[in-house]
Amino acid sequence: MWRFLVILLVCVGLAPFVPGLIASRLETLNSPETSRAEWEGEVDDGDRIYRITSDSRGHFVAEVRVNGHYVDMMVDTGATLTALPQSLAEDIGIYLDKSDFRHSIRTANGIVLGAKTTIDRLSIGDIRFSEVDAFVLEDERMGDPLLGMSVLNRLRKFDMSDGTLVLIQ
Repeated sequence: MWRFLVILLVCVGLAPFVPGLIASRLETLNSPETSRAEWEGEVDDGDRIYRITSDSRGHFVAEVRVNGHYVDMMVDTGATLTALPQSLAEDIGIYLDKSDFRHSIRTANGIVLGAKTTIDRLSIGDIRFSEVDAFVLEDERMGDPLLGMSVLNRLRKFDMSDGTLVLIQ
């Protein structure tokens, strides 16, 4: 009997606070700060989402974890495969012989020779991939590492608007 009385007293004591909690939650949902993703339900349906804001040059640079090492990579929808400079490839455990550089690759700076390889593990935030096709180029032939279509094609969706690139897996 005492247990029911205590529960009743707790409920009566909390009752005045319930309308305020409900009103505050409704204000949060209706506020302009609520992101489009939350409003459209992208966050609630189990998708893994990563947002990249463009830098001062208008490029999208993501912090990517490649074989356990963090690397800043420029997102390049014009790159068929993900591309790494040779020194970075070696840092993450990809070692190649001179004879591996036999594939002709068309870049913005002309045609160069590259080595085809596979990245074991690659993740962008909570988005994860394994066995990613990539090319390795000699350091002097390559600038920034590129996150190419060999990754982007494996996403459920990617979209760019208002200076933000949204990756969805």
